Amino acid sequence: LVQKPPHILLVLVDDFGWGNVGFHRPDDHGEEVRTPTLDALAKDGIILDRHYVAPMCTPTRSAMQSGRIPLHVQPMLAGPCVAEGGLYRNMTGMAEKLKLGGYSTHTVGKWDAGMATPTHIPKGRGYDTSFGYFGHGNWLWTEATWEGSYDRMGPLPGIDIIDLWDTDKPAYGQNGTGVFEEWIFREKLDAILDNHNESEPLFLFYAPRMAHYPLQAPPEYQERFMDIEEPHRRVYAAMISVLDDQLKHLTDAFKQKGLWNDTLMVLSSDNGGFTHSVQSCNETVASMDPTVTNGTSCFNSEAGANNYPLRGGKYSNFEGGTRVNAFVSGGLIPENMRGTTMEEMISVADWYTTFCGLAGVDHTDERAAAAGLPPVDGLDMWPLLSGAVPSSPRTEFLVSSNTLIQGQWKVMVGKQHGAGWAGPHYPNISTVDHAVADTTITCDPACLFDVLSDPTEHNDVAKDHPDVVQSLVARLDVLKASIVKKNMKDDPACRDAAFARYGGWYGPWMELD
Repeated sequence: LVQKPPHILLVLVDDFGWGNVGFHRPDDHGEEVRTPTLDALAKDGIILDRHYVAPMCTPTRSAMQSGRIPLHVQPMLAGPCVAEGGLYRNMTGMAEKLKLGGYSTHTVGKWDAGMATPTHIPKGRGYDTSFGYFGHGNWLWTEATWEGSYDRMGPLPGIDIIDLWDTDKPAYGQNGTGVFEEWIFREKLDAILDNHNESEPLFLFYAPRMAHYPLQAPPEYQERFMDIEEPHRRVYAAMISVLDDQLKHLTDAFKQKGLWNDTLMVLSSDNGGFTHSVQSCNETVASMDPTVTNGTSCFNSEAGANNYPLRGGKYSNFEGGTRVNAFVSGGLIPENMRGTTMEEMISVADWYTTFCGLAGVDHTDERAAAAGLPPVDGLDMWPLLSGAVPSSPRTEFLVSSNTLIQGQWKVMVGKQHGAGWAGPHYPNISTVDHAVADTTITCDPACLFDVLSDPTEHNDVAKDHPDVVQSLVARLDVLKASIVKKNMKDDPACRDAAFARYGGWYGPWMELD
């Protein structure tokens, strides 16, 4: 049993490919995958081999903050100007619960879980301080909002709205300084630790910009991987190297502060790595415009990551999209559990309830219940992680309206996108016209995979187990009725407020007066 509330370091990486970390490539990654810090942290903790999330970012991030499975809070992508995007107005956030347990709560990095009102932003969800951006991604030297991939577009796009927020106001004066965004985040993380009262438990949620599109990294990091010819893959590898260095700096700071021995660190990706076809990248140098970028930038297609040997990637329901890099580490992990790999099922929703249990707080969301909203789905995983019990309390995870994982089985029905496999060095010149994301299959009436014995989903065994298929399809039909429905249209008033109220910066636009 935990005698006192531990410090909690929660790291939610962006678009982190299964095959882009050393602990998943121990024998064949060569010089392309260099993640010594991530590998050491995983080795000193527990690798979570079946940690499931949504196959895209907003649903996963909303699930993490709310304790609901993604389909019970935010079923699809939602930009910051979607009024109903992210957590429902009357759901209680993870940090709000931990505040009840006496925690000091802080977040740095990506939010992507709602922005419509002051209640939707991190401060309204219980964070004492926050610094970061609201959308899916921003440009790493200007903090201008990323408007999505461009179709073979040549020049870098001009600056539109700035996406950078400091707790309760735009981060005026802190963008476009020529400093790489992750180094700004590092300064904020250092300040949080420097100012932390050690008598209080700390909850720090770090959501790095690595390695979402557009792909950008400091030239000195890109130079580490000049042996990789394909530019998307090279810059992506550089971004993961930035992540690795960031985590070394952060965990070293925890140790220097004397916090690490009482810390539970949880790291997960928000979905699998992106696997679209490669297009052109741009070369720009500091002498041209240091506030835009340095070195190579890739922004014409979401390509560069690799989920080898898993099937699929971001946006797909195959394991490469929804089964992600994850581990727990820190001094709170019992000695006998360190250095192990766990194949028990855990979902992104479970950390809410797990953290509440460690904080001595009831995870029940009474405010949501009063509003008729879905209850918390998360299950307490600390008995499993501590070794007190051998099996996970989670036995199923609803991926989408046409995909369900239950125990060892995964049933898929209908059309399934992103059905390809990557090789160990993906993408490359031979995959230009054969991208993983471009492959589609139809499961008619259903496909069945044993994802314990066949995690790469090469063998459809539906014909061998008709009773299992029938049972899982019936269960899927029941569960998909619980998927919430939302209006995903942008509210034009959001963009109007960005200019009229904030001078060209994103921020809440409703319930302000």
